[in-house]
Amino acid sequence: MMATPAPSIQRLTILRHPCVTLGTVIGACLAGIAIAWLLVANRVPSLAQFAFERNLVAAAAIAVLMLLPFCLFLQSPRRIFMSGVIAWAILAVSYWGLGFLFAHLADRLGAFHLFALGAIALGVLAAADWVALLLIAARRSPLALTRR
Repeated sequence: MMATPAPSIQRLTILRHPCVTLGTVIGACLAGIAIAWLLVANRVPSLAQFAFERNLVAAAAIAVLMLLPFCLFLQSPRRIFMSGVIAWAILAVSYWGLGFLFAHLADRLGAFHLFALGAIALGVLAAADWVALLLIAARRSPLALTRR
């Protein structure tokens, strides 16, 4: 008879779930982009003339990274949302930590508001994917004939 794994081992299997893995990797990349973005913006004054371009490139990089869960889990809105929220939570925690180094960072947008903004955007993306999957399934199934 096979013994059941210890509870601690069962808890560790959640860390190997694709949503957790992808969310953690994307979150680390998002945190890296945010750190680089803030360091360049605040510590390299010679690049101040390229502020618009810098912000555009950083925002585009964040947008592309946040579309990865959408592209990889296209058939599962739940996985899109879960992996995206994990990634966005890591970004929000790193943003909160950066608030200690950059005193006025939270004046414009707090870490919780950043998290809420990302979670809402991910929720809308996941809901749109769910509706699209429902429409595709309805299109594939035959119409039921009814009698009068």
